[in-house]
Amino acid sequence: MKKIYVSLALLVAAQVMSQQPSRALQSVEIKSPQSYAFEKYGNITTNLYTGTLDLKIPIFSIPASGNNNIDLILSYDSSGFLPHKKSDNAGMGWTMLAGGRITRTLNRLPDEYQGNPTSSNTSPFDSGADLHGFLTGVRLNPYTNTQIYNLNSGAGGLNGLDWRLGTVNNGYEGEPDIFSFNALGLSGKFIIGNDGNVLVESDDPNIKVDLSGMVSYGGKGFCKPPDQTIVITDGQGNKYTFGGDFSKYEISYSLADPGFSKDNWFNGFPYISSFSLSKVELVNGQVISFGYVQDTLGSDFCSLTTDWSDFENNPKVLNFEGYFQDGARIDEWTNCPGGMISCVNASSSTPSSRESFALVKRSLLESITYGTQQIKINYKDVGYPIAHYDGQANADYVNEYVIDNIQLFDNTRLIQNNIFAYDDLGGTNKRPFLKSITAQQSNQVYRFEYYNTSNLPKYVTKGIDHWGYWNGNDNNINLAPYDTYNTATGDYTLNNTYRDPNAQKFDVGLLSKITYPTKGYSVFEYESPAYGKRVERTSASSFLPTLTNNAGFIGGARIKKQYDYSENGGIINNKEYKYTTSLTETASSGILMNWPRYIYYFEFNTPSSTQKLFIKSSSNVQRNSMDSYNIGYSKVFEVIAGKGYTEYDFTNYSDFPDILNPDTNNIKEYTSGNVPASPLNLYKNFGNLYGIDRSILRGKLKTETIYPEGAAAPLRKTEYTYNDNIDYNPNTLKDNNNYVTFNHLTGVWVQGYKRYMNSSSTKKKIVTDFLNNAPLITTTDYLYNSNLHLNRTGENNITASNTSILQSFSYAQDINNSLMVSKNMTGIPLITEVKQDNKTISKVETAYPVSLPTPQTGALMLPLSEKSFDLQTITGTASQVLYDKYDPKGNLLQYTTKEGVPVAIVWGYNQTKPIAKIEGVTYDQIANLGILPAIVTASDEDASDPTKEGLLILALNNFRKHAGLANFQVTTYTHNPSIGVTTITPSTGIMENYIYDNANRLEKIIDVNGNILKEFKYNYKN
Repeated sequence: MKKIYVSLALLVAAQVMSQQPSRALQSVEIKSPQSYAFEKYGNITTNLYTGTLDLKIPIFSIPASGNNNIDLILSYDSSGFLPHKKSDNAGMGWTMLAGGRITRTLNRLPDEYQGNPTSSNTSPFDSGADLHGFLTGVRLNPYTNTQIYNLNSGAGGLNGLDWRLGTVNNGYEGEPDIFSFNALGLSGKFIIGNDGNVLVESDDPNIKVDLSGMVSYGGKGFCKPPDQTIVITDGQGNKYTFGGDFSKYEISYSLADPGFSKDNWFNGFPYISSFSLSKVELVNGQVISFGYVQDTLGSDFCSLTTDWSDFENNPKVLNFEGYFQDGARIDEWTNCPGGMISCVNASSSTPSSRESFALVKRSLLESITYGTQQIKINYKDVGYPIAHYDGQANADYVNEYVIDNIQLFDNTRLIQNNIFAYDDLGGTNKRPFLKSITAQQSNQVYRFEYYNTSNLPKYVTKGIDHWGYWNGNDNNINLAPYDTYNTATGDYTLNNTYRDPNAQKFDVGLLSKITYPTKGYSVFEYESPAYGKRVERTSASSFLPTLTNNAGFIGGARIKKQYDYSENGGIINNKEYKYTTSLTETASSGILMNWPRYIYYFEFNTPSSTQKLFIKSSSNVQRNSMDSYNIGYSKVFEVIAGKGYTEYDFTNYSDFPDILNPDTNNIKEYTSGNVPASPLNLYKNFGNLYGIDRSILRGKLKTETIYPEGAAAPLRKTEYTYNDNIDYNPNTLKDNNNYVTFNHLTGVWVQGYKRYMNSSSTKKKIVTDFLNNAPLITTTDYLYNSNLHLNRTGENNITASNTSILQSFSYAQDINNSLMVSKNMTGIPLITEVKQDNKTISKVETAYPVSLPTPQTGALMLPLSEKSFDLQTITGTASQVLYDKYDPKGNLLQYTTKEGVPVAIVWGYNQTKPIAKIEGVTYDQIANLGILPAIVTASDEDASDPTKEGLLILALNNFRKHAGLANFQVTTYTHNPSIGVTTITPSTGIMENYIYDNANRLEKIIDVNGNILKEFKYNYKN
């Protein structure tokens, strides 16, 4: 009987190891370069902190209502060459940031997955029970975050050898997905809470996320999920809708067999990894719409046993990825009766052959529409694929696509066309590199050059370092190295291995020079990123993350120097960046945030037997390098030759490590009869134990100190402190309770840990100016003390002369405007009061409707009035501006000044631009004169045909001369809607003409006789 017990115990150990959904081991998530770029753009707050080049080129910007500009920005990523990363949509390293996305970080199961918890089936994602996803589960069995944190509360329990939340019949996973969003300047993350409410981490604490449009579904092997929609509402009341149809989803289909052939198929669960922005509904009723490349994909296109027509007809939206990963399958555990060395030796001589493949259905933005203006993005075939597979002679591939041109239209009239040109560089393994961008109408050109592009490796090379950057070892066959391994402690070293970084490869494929339209240019130099400390998991820290003094360098690059030249070749700036602990030292200030582990070896001991298990964990896809950063620098010096230097200090892991203090009931073994494992703490951290994440507190500017050339004393020092992300408002528990509890599996343990979702806003700013060595100090405290919300409630400024100036802000919650609260217009200051030395010197109150409709705004939530008090009227009657009338598009038609004078505004150009302002008369009085249709119609015709501007000016002159307006002041306007105002004729009748250059920039203002009234000159800021 004892022998049977031992066998059963070892069987349980092996089964439990195979049940590890997260680290035996979670599969690599495959996303498009565009999705990674949106995540990275939102995850990194300061470029100097990460040592990357801050280079963004504006392509178009369309002003929208409420300062919601529609920007198209070309952004460059200088972090280094990753062979596995395919070309972005504007060539290697360049990403067009336009529109918006919600991207998902998958934690075990998709939140909307509908499983079958009472069956004996395993889930499509791992060897665990077929549990529901987190969202499906909390809709059936919600709990509080404190219940889930206490593992003995009864909220969780066993499902076979798996841990579940909820009841036996409705068991669900304990790890919600993390969603990152980035759209039109709005960014952050959200997670579904334990009670079903969505928690948001963003600089806007008022954001609401509506997931009612996310449908739970199950099954596997099909290609198209049901339509899913996510709606985000910001604190101004604007609504952002993501998803809604198949063109607005990115989905990665993990294929069942290697290669790309008709014997391959998809047999998994199709979940959406990225939701594209569909539309933005502004609070004034106007809408920004986003269109995406449509497909003709059949319902079973992801099953490659069908014909090839789906791929031949839809190359823009389909792509293939091949990647290597060891340790993601339960059959990769190896029994090592001879001990670890026998397994390691066998493993090191065996190629990492676990090549997996994914078919990626992309979401490709092709249009943005706002009113009469439209941006169109056109793509082109580069003429070749970046091969995802190296082992099949007859493999079929899909060519890469990049941006061909971006056009701006007003109605059907082309305003500007930006043409993108590329060089195909890299030798045999070529890739597209952006060569130039030409604004066709103005012939303004940006040109780009790159380092070391003559001989690039294959996309599938294993010649990479620990962080996925190319190290040149293209003959390497394995991805899981080690140097020494202590089987008793679990510690290991990684010295002199085939995945070491190569200090000669740091600038491969990186931007070397940009030439601006002015013919001035900038040259960039890079260097290998070095670190002075790193975060590791060792036996000394029980394999919990700890900061060690181990120094070194990694692959990739950091910016070293930047030289800026004028169009004549004269140098303007010579900047050098030093990432050291002091200006004269060489020790790096960097902290490496992730040190790899490839090998796990455990011994399971019973009185009469020992089972020895080995697994290697490796991949050529390193997510941190794709969507975040590896090293953060606590101190950076920017030295400008001949001008002095600036010292920057940043918050870092040393300041804010994750909080790793386990509570009594938040970690336990969740199965009984477990065989003792050695090393125990490594087994406990097989899936990693986690603390309270403090990453949002890192990378923020602590101090900025400016030193003039040759001076030992600073000229100015600016210091910042930030609010804690757990508790920063002393008058409410909203921030303290704003966390999600995860139940995370690692080894045979389940851990409850908290993920706080507060932002970390500025708490204090101190500016010290040094004049003749005498410090002049100005201090600003940023206040958060409402018991109703988490908005900033005030700013207290203490000047160098010790004068106190306090601004206070009140919001809809504070004045009980329930209608604004219901529409989430909770981030708009409605009352702003300024006190100097505790005496009120000004006060402004903005009134909004408390019910709808109103005579002034109709069904729209727009301001009704603005009251202003100053030092003289603070105890008396306020001056008041009344907003008397709006049109259905939210355009203001009439307001009344504080002197009681009505002002009417006439809107033309299809209700997008003001064409007349009349002071002293109401809008209805003007409308009753019957003179509006002539100028409105003429402006609409001018919008579609600019040659008719003369007819509009004539109509406006006739309008001005009408007898009914003889006693009023009239100002008229004409526009080029996508460029700017073209004429203004004030009440004097003397017209001013606004002249633009070929780049659509205001060049000069002239009078009717051609005399220059004002002239504008432009230079590119380097």
